[in-house]
Amino acid sequence: MKKLQQLSYRTQIFIASLSLVIIPAVLLGLFAVNDSTSKLVDEYNTSLSTIISQANLALDTLLQDAFKVADMPILSEDVRKAMVTNYQDDYLSYAQTSTKFRDLFNQTNRLNTDLETCIFTNRYGFTFEYGVVSALHRRQIDQNISQWTEHARNSPNYTYFAPLQNGADNGTGKKTLPMVKILHDKYDYKEIGICYCEINFKPIENIILSSQNTENTFFIYNADSQLTFSSNPDYMQEPGKHAELLSSLATFNNSLHPDSSIVEEVITIGHNRYQVNGCVNKTTNWHLVQFVNNQIISQIYRDNILSYVCILVLCIILGILLAVLLSATLTRSILRLCSQIDTLNVQTNEQIDEKACGSNLELKKLIASFNHLNRRLATSLQQNYQIQLAEQKMRIQMLQFQINHHFLYNTLNVIRSLANIHNVPQIETISLCMSDLLRYNLENFPVALLDEELQQIRRYMTIQNIRFPGKFTFDINISPEYLKMQIPAFLLQPLVENSIEHGFSTQEAGCYISISSQTCEDGLHIFVADNGQGIPPGILERLNSECLQGITAGAKEDGHHSIGLQNVGQRIRSHFGDSYGLTIESREGEGTIVNLLLPANPA
Repeated sequence: MKKLQQLSYRTQIFIASLSLVIIPAVLLGLFAVNDSTSKLVDEYNTSLSTIISQANLALDTLLQDAFKVADMPILSEDVRKAMVTNYQDDYLSYAQTSTKFRDLFNQTNRLNTDLETCIFTNRYGFTFEYGVVSALHRRQIDQNISQWTEHARNSPNYTYFAPLQNGADNGTGKKTLPMVKILHDKYDYKEIGICYCEINFKPIENIILSSQNTENTFFIYNADSQLTFSSNPDYMQEPGKHAELLSSLATFNNSLHPDSSIVEEVITIGHNRYQVNGCVNKTTNWHLVQFVNNQIISQIYRDNILSYVCILVLCIILGILLAVLLSATLTRSILRLCSQIDTLNVQTNEQIDEKACGSNLELKKLIASFNHLNRRLATSLQQNYQIQLAEQKMRIQMLQFQINHHFLYNTLNVIRSLANIHNVPQIETISLCMSDLLRYNLENFPVALLDEELQQIRRYMTIQNIRFPGKFTFDINISPEYLKMQIPAFLLQPLVENSIEHGFSTQEAGCYISISSQTCEDGLHIFVADNGQGIPPGILERLNSECLQGITAGAKEDGHHSIGLQNVGQRIRSHFGDSYGLTIESREGEGTIVNLLLPANPA
């Protein structure tokens, strides 16, 4: 990030523009590809689940009719009687019963056209048949019954669905599903015979083939986990060609459980991925397995990626053009601004023309801020120049004081000696106070302790009381913890002088001056109060405004001088900050209170 910030403004704009175009394009493209692929997979999974559910339902529906035929001994008393009767010595009754069975089968087959062949064999070996087309067909049925009867006795519900029979094998020319069911008496539940049915498998095959497309394939495994049906004959005709896939599907088939619903899985063989799902038909205990090669999904994914790459390249080209255009447009105005700043004449207080540097709003604000800064710098330079002149003048005065103060000290000492000789204590006290006042003024600059300031006030008031005996009463009430606090020197003396000069100018006696303190949340308040003649409201408002704004003023109307007040307020703000200063409260005829706000941080 630091290296990026060290680059030129134009380069940063160029990189930022590219990032704002490329990154969103990459993220949106990845999201679109992932979303379309996920939707495609979901649609295929839904399609596969629907197909296998339809095949499972069709198989159950087809077999329900076979179950109804096998339940005839339970539903019909005549059929039950035939299944428990020995016709060895009564062939006439056997022939009549066979005719009844044939009529019953014909009637049943009108409702169940998928029942191709049906044979009932009672407990004594007598048979009643329907739909046997030839002697060859009958021999094949006898072999099937002999082969699968024990499977039926050991199967759930005493029913066994045998592997599919091709038309060439059963002599009917149709692919059929054999079913063997052991029949039991409805009264004592003893075995009374065997029911053998051959069900036309074509309806289920039609459903499977109609749902099949060029991608998905449907397998049926019988109860012995043998592959008995494939919607794509190639898998059964050439099993060696698909040995690895058939092995993986056989493993998936063995994992199916009769109590589970449709199971989904992905099988990877080499570079191919197969989406597989399957279920168990609870009627036949057959396993229905369906799979689809994900090549079409991969192809769609590759097509999406290709489209995404094309869009990305287009976005990059557009982003580069946009970045170049933006960086050139924005930096052109900045270069013009830099050129004007380099040629700006500061001495003449020249300003930059906003229109000459472009119409950009932010750039105009920058120019306005620069012009404002330029004016402030010019004003500041002028003020600094005046301050330097004032400081130089003060240093000259200090040099003069340093030259003359020894003479003044010696003179005051001579006056004090003469007053002592001639026994005039007032003159001696004035001389001592003046000497201390002079020494304090020369030695304490620019800061002093609050206690020293108060001592200076006491010396000043001592001289005033000697000059005007009995006129002034002076009181100091400052918290002791603030006496060692450092404040700007000569902060209180101008305020006391203002009280004497202006507050008591027309008053001959009863003049009271008080200096007190109070600590509040905003800081330390020092109050200089008098009971003088007060200040008129108009002048009071002007004085507060001048002290607040720091206006430098000279002699004002009505004989009031605000130089001392402004000087004190400005020195407080310079030393402690703009949050501090002074305010004045006054009422005509009652007195004046000057409130100095200082930080409450005693030494």
